[in-house]
Amino acid sequence: MNKEPASPRSRDDASPEKEMSFWEHLEELRMTLFACLLAFVGSAVGALVFYKEIFSLLRLPLERAGDASGAMQNALTSMHFTDPFSILLYIGILGGIVLSGPFVLYKLGRFVAPALSQREQRRLVPICLSASVLFIAGALLAFVEIAPISIEFMYFFSSEMGLQVNWLAADYYAFIVILVLFVGLLFEFPLLITALIYFEIIAPRALLKQWRWVVSGILVAIAFVSPVGDPITLLALTGLLFLLFLCAVFVGDCLLKRKLAARAADEAAFDAKFAAATPQKHPEPSSTQATPVTDDENGDLRILD
Repeated sequence: MNKEPASPRSRDDASPEKEMSFWEHLEELRMTLFACLLAFVGSAVGALVFYKEIFSLLRLPLERAGDASGAMQNALTSMHFTDPFSILLYIGILGGIVLSGPFVLYKLGRFVAPALSQREQRRLVPICLSASVLFIAGALLAFVEIAPISIEFMYFFSSEMGLQVNWLAADYYAFIVILVLFVGLLFEFPLLITALIYFEIIAPRALLKQWRWVVSGILVAIAFVSPVGDPITLLALTGLLFLLFLCAVFVGDCLLKRKLAARAADEAAFDAKFAAATPQKHPEPSSTQATPVTDDENGDLRILD
């Protein structure tokens, strides 16, 4: 008896693990979130061990924006008794998110892996690496370029108006931490676009047709959510994110074409294997032979003896 071959999807999704119940999934989610929280707390505590070095490091944007006399480098003041504790809190949050980010992505990937096919599971590692690289690139861009430009812009207009800026230390460190984290998370936007295209949730052409809404959404998000205040940085960051959006659409379209081609090849291979496994039934020859006939002179049929 011939066995029906498994479909390409079922072979691709085959997993030795048994199916888990709803409560088992819920328990696994709880353990995953607890591990992520523990990693964040441990990373934050580890960052606080080196709080002096991080405290000095986060002053670099202010020093880069300062003039040669160093008037801006000593512009930080403390007005409240709890300001040092607020600064330590910002340092812990920044260190916790940055240091625990790769581990959190790994744990979340392990949690969703059973719901994916084997081909999609193999792409989890590149996706996690891409997410980490994009976040670090955005955070470095914000720390090295965007923050000094924004600070210099604000100080320039304050001096033009004859205003003396006394920047509270807690406000400065909050500005740096929020800006670094915001731009780092904003750089995950292209990865989200690529995922939406790859999983066939939205078509690349539909995204490109709505490019005006994309630019408007990026501009509004940066203007109302980020601490960036100057128009130059706002427009530059919007243009950079739009270029990343176009790159994400291109990469997502290429990955989608490869996925559809692989799916078509699997279906063709399955059809060929199924056709080979199915026995072909040929019509049996008739036991009686046909009687030959011919036309007579009057056009009537007669049987030949």
